[in-house]
Amino acid sequence: MPTAPRHFVRRPRLVGLLDDLADYPVTALVAPAGAGKTALAADWIRSTDRRAVWLALDDSDRDPQQLMTALAASVDQLAPGAAETTMDVLRRPHEPEDAVHALVEALEGAEVDRAVLVIDDVHLVDDEAAASSSLASFIEHKPDWLDLLLVSRRQLKLPVDRLRAAGALADLTFDALRFSDDEAMAMLTGLCPDLSAEDVPDLARSAGGWAAALQLIALAVRSHRVAGTPPPDLTGEAPAGSGRLVDQYLWHEVLSAERPELIDMLLAVSVVDRVNYSLAEALTGHPEAGDILAEAERRGLFVTALESGGWFEVHGLVRELLLAEFERRWPERLRERHARAARWFETADDSTSAVEHWLAAGMPREALRLLSDLAVDLFESGREPLIHRMLAGISPSFSDTDVDALIEFAWCQLHVDRRAFEVALAAAESAAPADEATVGRLLVLRAASAMLAGDVHRSERLARQALDTIGELRLGSLGRFGWTLVAHGIALAERWQDGAPDIGQVRLGVSRDPGRSIALEGTRAIGLALAGHPLDAVETSAGVRRIANTEDMSSLRTELSLADAIATRELGDREQARQLLEGLSAQPSYPLVFVQVLAQLELVELHLSKGDVDDAETVFGLASENCERAHHGPGAISELARRGVLLGLARGDHDAAAHWTQRIDDPFWRPLSDARVELASRHLPEAAEALTRAVPRSARHRVISHLMLARTLRDSQRASAEKEVARAVEIAAERGMLQTVGSEGLELLDLLELAAWRVPEGWMRRLRHVVVGSEDLKVSPGILVDELTARERDVLRLLPTRLTVREIAGELYVSRNTVKFHLRVIYQKLGVSSRAEAVQTARSLGLLRSR
Repeated sequence: MPTAPRHFVRRPRLVGLLDDLADYPVTALVAPAGAGKTALAADWIRSTDRRAVWLALDDSDRDPQQLMTALAASVDQLAPGAAETTMDVLRRPHEPEDAVHALVEALEGAEVDRAVLVIDDVHLVDDEAAASSSLASFIEHKPDWLDLLLVSRRQLKLPVDRLRAAGALADLTFDALRFSDDEAMAMLTGLCPDLSAEDVPDLARSAGGWAAALQLIALAVRSHRVAGTPPPDLTGEAPAGSGRLVDQYLWHEVLSAERPELIDMLLAVSVVDRVNYSLAEALTGHPEAGDILAEAERRGLFVTALESGGWFEVHGLVRELLLAEFERRWPERLRERHARAARWFETADDSTSAVEHWLAAGMPREALRLLSDLAVDLFESGREPLIHRMLAGISPSFSDTDVDALIEFAWCQLHVDRRAFEVALAAAESAAPADEATVGRLLVLRAASAMLAGDVHRSERLARQALDTIGELRLGSLGRFGWTLVAHGIALAERWQDGAPDIGQVRLGVSRDPGRSIALEGTRAIGLALAGHPLDAVETSAGVRRIANTEDMSSLRTELSLADAIATRELGDREQARQLLEGLSAQPSYPLVFVQVLAQLELVELHLSKGDVDDAETVFGLASENCERAHHGPGAISELARRGVLLGLARGDHDAAAHWTQRIDDPFWRPLSDARVELASRHLPEAAEALTRAVPRSARHRVISHLMLARTLRDSQRASAEKEVARAVEIAAERGMLQTVGSEGLELLDLLELAAWRVPEGWMRRLRHVVVGSEDLKVSPGILVDELTARERDVLRLLPTRLTVREIAGELYVSRNTVKFHLRVIYQKLGVSSRAEAVQTARSLGLLRSR
């Protein structure tokens, strides 16, 4: 039995496993050269309390006479005298099986305790028919008291399946014998004690659990030190020199005795990570390639059968060495093998692998053709770096006059790199001929460029022009993407309405692509939320959230998060909306650039609704930087400007608010923002005139218009103001809008209460909570947050009296609920929480006479 080598690493997990398998009559360790089989077997023998004897075969044992002599001599140490009859047979003419029968009979008659015979290097005799047959016969007919531990580089020439089924054989292969990361690091540390701790893990992993590779890597490191040469670069997979040593070991120790057909097979399949029978046949053109592959596994040539699907894999380090040898000897043949692999993977619907192999085959145009169909799926699954790497291998490889290639290249760049996309689009436009289909495809890409820039209306117009002129079918995948741009245009313009003809047209346009149809639900959710249908938006989002998560659709998840944030804010859940909006505001959302900007602007409004003007101004600054840097189209600037108006008014800076209105290019928000500024300046007729120019596009727009018009009419035409408020709350309650009414109706609380009978009581309760919810107040007592209305001053004047709420309502000819509502607002504006505090604070501010 061999002694433990220097720096031997014990592997208790495998020793324990052999202990567990000790009840099997035969245990086999089958793995390639240098896998640590012999060292493990010896360590187990040293640790067990069972009697054992070791037989190491060599080339001379290929002679069946010599083999049986060695076997007899070995077992004679366990059962003294058992070899005598065998040796008598061997000294006279005999058939090979005669010696086996004699030895087995002698051992059967021995009265000894259970023992173990280890036979090492069994593979040395498996190519010699007579010797192999004799050994197999002995293994199958051995006595019960004798257990065998067989060590071989190749699968045993035994009826393995039958023995396993009968519970007579347990075998451990290379997968079980691989060194774990910890074991590999322990070996390297022992062999190279002065190796940097930072370098050990990478070097250990580079060996792929192969003990021989670990030793050769350590040898390469030490040789540099002994020679006094600079230390090798340890940043890669293995240090300089180790690859050559492992390569020599592979070819001289492992593959030197193998037949050429098998070597050719290993070289051919080295171009792929995994291989099955069909792929092996495609790579080699050999109809029996699968059988040769299975033979390579049986012969222990670092080929491992995977658990299911008929797939095999070659040990990573060995595959790299085979691939390097293939490249050195036959570079053209290697590229041709990659092309074969690409075609096979295309037919197997593994387009990602196909692109990789087209690039390796030196055929970038084929790779680009496939990548243009694959880019969306890769982006959605978060594999942008892979797209970048593939495009880097493609970019310099086609003509500037190949318009189709330039368009496909721009389309791929659109998903990962805006600047590269714009450059590629410009190149495609300059080279484009005047054929109709090419013009249509370029129109869709220009529409995408406009969307990135925040020019929503132009994006929708260009996409519609392409679809109307060329047709979706002739545009292919770009046609379906064109409908996506149209949908985004409708949603971001706040005019989404389920059942409208343009929405039906979009649904029909994407219906041929199940992925696009599902993704459309994210755009729909945003459109519903912005148009004032928060309940429908939340329902839509919940309906596809699971699909977005399980199918790895990142863009859909992003859009659903934005829709949820807008909808939950509208429904009055400010805290959840804040968390969602802050998360979206902090993360770039390319190529959905509008998501981050819109989230920031919604967050501005949320802070303003809570009275946090400083926080609102901070977030507004971030949104301004985003728009200035990359999202500066008219649509984006209009969205920014209308929040600028709100911020200016919150600061009391009417001039700044008026300046921002000049930058709004929207038929609804521009006149409405003009009206805001006029109302703040108490120019009521001018505000009313501005509102007549506002053109609502959605339910939310109509609610805002009605409430603002009521503000202009309240003092002069109260009955008309009441009607406008009634219209607003009926529209809002039907669709679940709360925050819009709360923000726009803060000065119309008494009119809102008068309209309460028109809407469900539950909605009205939630509205009161949104408007005066105490948990959101951040007001210091003694500071008047906002001017009190005339009705609020009437209520305030009666607070110092001992009148009850019912009696105050009677004095003012209003309902009790109206008085309660006014009390909440008065407390909010004064920053107090009780009637007594309100009276005291009002006196200190001069709003009430002292006693």
